Amino acid sequence: MSQRKTFPIDAARVRAVVFDLGGVFLEGGPSSVAAFGERIGLAPERWDALRHELFVLGDAWDRVERGEAPLDAFATLLRERLAAEGVRIDQAEARDFMGSPGDRAAMPVRPEIVAACLALRRRMPTALLTNNIAEWRPAWRRRMDTARLFDLVVDSSEVGTRKPEPAIYRLVEQGLGLPGAALLFVDDLGVNLKTARELGWQTIKFERTADMVAALDALAAAHPVRR
Repeated sequence: MSQRKTFPIDAARVRAVVFDLGGVFLEGGPSSVAAFGERIGLAPERWDALRHELFVLGDAWDRVERGEAPLDAFATLLRERLAAEGVRIDQAEARDFMGSPGDRAAMPVRPEIVAACLALRRRMPTALLTNNIAEWRPAWRRRMDTARLFDLVVDSSEVGTRKPEPAIYRLVEQGLGLPGAALLFVDDLGVNLKTARELGWQTIKFERTADMVAALDALAAAHPVRR
């Protein structure tokens, strides 16, 4: 049996918890992107190189997540780059490179995280901080009862900035009315957590559901129920 991972959190300092969406509440996300190359028949090393070009070196996807460009613009670019690699796909396949947060089969909700969030919200404010796109917003909001789960929702495509840009973290601080030192952030990507830590937030990297639930339950137990 694997040993449960623990996280060095100063529970007394935490006055609100901020959650990522894809990869935390929803399965999939980056893992779905990584699997896309195999699905369309592109060699893993070529897809890895193309992913680096599109998501690290370039800003095409960043612009979609900031609401500056439509999903179809990125899908067209992806098709062009894949065609140069000898792989041809249609626009619908290109748009679905990550799946969609509205797809219940590809990105199922983790009910344990929902329950842990609700338990925490009885004790302190909770917020959602998500890099997302306008085209997906109606679908994932139908699946996530944001009014029940969160005091604040910050969606990159609505506010024009994205993780790991500091400005979007500042919007969370302003929306909650709390300094970074009072916040705990849960995300599955280290690059997003790095900025949060630089701004004084405490962080937990999501890796296993059981570990995360244990950490969140322990945090909830350290605080009284809000009146």
